[in-house]
Amino acid sequence: MSSKYPKTMIYLHWFTLLCVLVAYFTGDYPPADGVIGEIHVFSGLLLILLFMIRIPLRLLYRNVLPKHNLSPLQHIAAHSVQMLLYIFMLLTPILGYLTLTADVDDFMLLGVTLPYFSVDISLGKAHQIVANGFIVLAGLHAIAALFHHFILKDSVLKSMSPH
Repeated sequence: MSSKYPKTMIYLHWFTLLCVLVAYFTGDYPPADGVIGEIHVFSGLLLILLFMIRIPLRLLYRNVLPKHNLSPLQHIAAHSVQMLLYIFMLLTPILGYLTLTADVDDFMLLGVTLPYFSVDISLGKAHQIVANGFIVLAGLHAIAALFHHFILKDSVLKSMSPH
């Protein structure tokens, strides 16, 4: 058993963070934001793709992922936050896409009109609430990693380091 995550998982983790940050900082109202709106939608769609890659990889690597020496409470908290992050990583862009298709008849992304799903109500508020929850959870995740690194001085943060 390695003390580090497989490189594929490490790069996927940090690329996911990049997509989340891009989506967060470009999120306003994509139909009215031109290129910035396209970047927001593209990063959200990438999150769905990354989720679909991440789950099979977790299953593939489940026997080689590092096992950290956590208290029972830390283990429950870590597992709970991780599961919620996965749920929010999938739910946030889905709600965003449904909101987009409720608000506009068509949306061009990289010169291609995205498929349209008929939704009678805008889920914009739900998308925003879930997205903000996702950011809060990601922040807690980061704080926990920093706590492990600087206070507990264990290898939790180093296990996800690309170096």
